[in-house]
Amino acid sequence: MTMPDFALLLRPLQLYPWHFVVLTLLAALFGAALFAVLVYRRQLKWQQETAEQLEENIQTRTFELQVALNELADKNRILEEQNTQDALTGVRNRAYFDKKIQAELKRSRREQRPLALVMLDIDHFKQINDNHGHLAGDAVIRGVAEKIAQLLKRSSDHVCRYGGEEFALILPNTDAHGVVELAEQIRLSIAASPFDTEIGPLPVQISAGCYAAVAAPDMVSTDFIHAADQALYQAKTAGRNQVILAAASDAATPVAASEGNTDELVQ
Repeated sequence: MTMPDFALLLRPLQLYPWHFVVLTLLAALFGAALFAVLVYRRQLKWQQETAEQLEENIQTRTFELQVALNELADKNRILEEQNTQDALTGVRNRAYFDKKIQAELKRSRREQRPLALVMLDIDHFKQINDNHGHLAGDAVIRGVAEKIAQLLKRSSDHVCRYGGEEFALILPNTDAHGVVELAEQIRLSIAASPFDTEIGPLPVQISAGCYAAVAAPDMVSTDFIHAADQALYQAKTAGRNQVILAAASDAATPVAASEGNTDELVQ
């Protein structure tokens, strides 16, 4: 390019210097704006990708946490089962009974529904241990627990090993007539079939004391236990192999025939 040609190119700049400055500024502003838009879009895309990755990480961690919590809950449930299960019989133990009777007492009071309790004891159990050994005694205890559990038809009913050869039955929403029927059915079923032990079949009989009432505002669990226990004591002293119902006044009243009664009652 010759000098005259170059001068021609610079001619507009010489004639319109301010226009050139304005155009230059506009071009610079446009370039800056375009660059800002590109940077903003890139930043927005990065933020979106980061947010999606963060959400995915949160969902993954939440799922892992939920799995861990479920596993922990299962382990706690298993541990609680072990802590409230009697090792010999597999039924609930005394610790479970103490908690359950409290809960059912509150429910009875709240819903105004009867709660029944049975205290059940194996007759002449000491003689079984003394004459046949503790292994035979353990077999009898297991057999009685299994028989009771088989005869409980409702999931809300619970049999607990109260201690030694004594069992407790918690029967929500069960009146006096119902608890006596069930206890008598258990007594007859146990007496009807000898239990298999290491020394052969052993005949077994049980005595039972029952109590049923709608929990009054001032009643506590020991009121139910005492009433049923007193009825059980009366059944023992009256000859064993029978069911006795404690009256509402906690005074025990015989309701089953004496030892050897074979009248069947249907639950």
